Amino acid sequence: MNLLSFFKGTKLYLSILMLIASILLLSNITFQPQTNWVVLSLLIGSIILLNHYMIFLAPKGNCLSMDSSIYLATIFLFGLELPLTLLLFSSILITIFFYKKTALWKHLFNMAMYTVMITGAYYTFIILGGNIGLVNNGSLIAYCLALFSYLLINVFLVGMYFVVDSFKSSLSIIKMILKDSLSNYVISLALAIIFTMLLGSNPILGTIVFTFIIVMLSLVFARYFKLYEEVVNDKNTREQILNSLPIGIITFDDKNSEISLNAPAEEFLKMDNQEVSRIVNGIDEKDPFWQILSSGKSLQNEKIHVKNNGDTDCVLLVSQSPLNDSYDHLTGRIFHFIDITKEEELEKRIQQSEKLAVLGSASARAAHEIRNPLTVIHGFLSLMKFNSEEESKRLQLPLMLKELDRINSIVEDMLMMAKPGVPKLKEAYIEDILNEILPFYCESPETRSIQFNVNVKRIPLLLDTRQFKQVLHNLIRNSYESMGERGEISLYSDVVGNMYRLFIKDNGVGIPEEIREKVFEPFLTSKETGTGLGLTIVHRIIENHHGTIELFSSSEKGTTFMISIPLKA
Repeated sequence: MNLLSFFKGTKLYLSILMLIASILLLSNITFQPQTNWVVLSLLIGSIILLNHYMIFLAPKGNCLSMDSSIYLATIFLFGLELPLTLLLFSSILITIFFYKKTALWKHLFNMAMYTVMITGAYYTFIILGGNIGLVNNGSLIAYCLALFSYLLINVFLVGMYFVVDSFKSSLSIIKMILKDSLSNYVISLALAIIFTMLLGSNPILGTIVFTFIIVMLSLVFARYFKLYEEVVNDKNTREQILNSLPIGIITFDDKNSEISLNAPAEEFLKMDNQEVSRIVNGIDEKDPFWQILSSGKSLQNEKIHVKNNGDTDCVLLVSQSPLNDSYDHLTGRIFHFIDITKEEELEKRIQQSEKLAVLGSASARAAHEIRNPLTVIHGFLSLMKFNSEEESKRLQLPLMLKELDRINSIVEDMLMMAKPGVPKLKEAYIEDILNEILPFYCESPETRSIQFNVNVKRIPLLLDTRQFKQVLHNLIRNSYESMGERGEISLYSDVVGNMYRLFIKDNGVGIPEEIREKVFEPFLTSKETGTGLGLTIVHRIIENHHGTIELFSSSEKGTTFMISIPLKA
């Protein structure tokens, strides 16, 4: 270790402090105390007992040793020699018999610090006119300032140790120590004055009584400290359990007018206890969540719809019940809720799948029954076309054939919806599928004026190309039918996580607001000639590809659908 690091370390500080303490001890102890050896022994034993039976205070790690009361009392009653003698002998005995595992330098530092504190308190007491002997009212200021000196020296010496050891801010350390120690030293002064009176009237009995009382207090405080720790541990355990549950819990304490939230409740509401309390106490909202919370009415598993954080629709299952104490007296209430939005969506999808399955089965049977007579009728009408042109016009054969083709198209859609078939997945690219089908629209007289903007990422996906063509045909057809003769259809994509997202956007008239949430239901259409099965078939095919389709946006300026397909593993 170089010289600079030595002077910046703790060794020099400890050495100087111990040297000062040694000089003070040697210059003031003559081993001829004013009291007899019986009283000296009793006082030494009392100090050792009070160091062992400390008064433990909450929180953990905070304790109060009453040996300072003995040192201060002996200063006020006998002067400087006796307290220093007590300190020397008690420190030696404690080091030898009680705290052998503690490092020796810590014992020496502690004894040196107490030596300086006792000496400083004594000279403060004398300079301020304190009278050695029994307690008298004239020395009250000297008693208080001697204690204050005792405290300041303690704070300074401990603070300097931490400053020298870690070069931290001395001011912050001194503030912290003063905050923690001030009340303890006030108690020490009160006990010191009491002990001074006991010691002055009957040294032996006074020492025994004082030690007995402090030891009893220590045992009582130890018991209550243990109870305190048990309560705190139980409280922490309950809080951890409540915070680990996937349930939002809000509790109301009527006695203290307090509201508390567990972690899931705070996360869902994005609020703390004070904000919830302010809303509940000044409630003027139509939101059912806050109305139930403020009303205090008891309910069980009531389903409500709310907006999370102002914009997201959520479904909550809420319950509220009273809280009673052990005497069955009402003390508050508990409100808890579960976010079942995903479960509701899953239930709707299951119901929709069941409806589609039933409808598909019925559609398949009906389609087969309809197709047979249609085939016969279509055949005879086709033969009748070969009659004269006037006869064909008179019988409206072209119109009948056109309508039969339309009915047949509906039957084909019903069969497709009933059983689109298990997709035969293979590696394919969306770009290649679009390159196959878009030329048909660009060359068709009906859609020649439609402009297509394509910007899709070339990423391999597992697709049934025949079924995916059907998906794109249906969506593109819906788009150009909503735009009329002219318009623009954009197809673009991106990748989010493990999903490939394809967007089909048009600038048509949009989907009416009243049917936007039900666009994938069968036979639902806003077009005069539509069957309402196109989007249902698309939804079924995409689901069979383990993907999703959703109405991304719709307004008078156009509509956008988003298809999400898992990336190839």
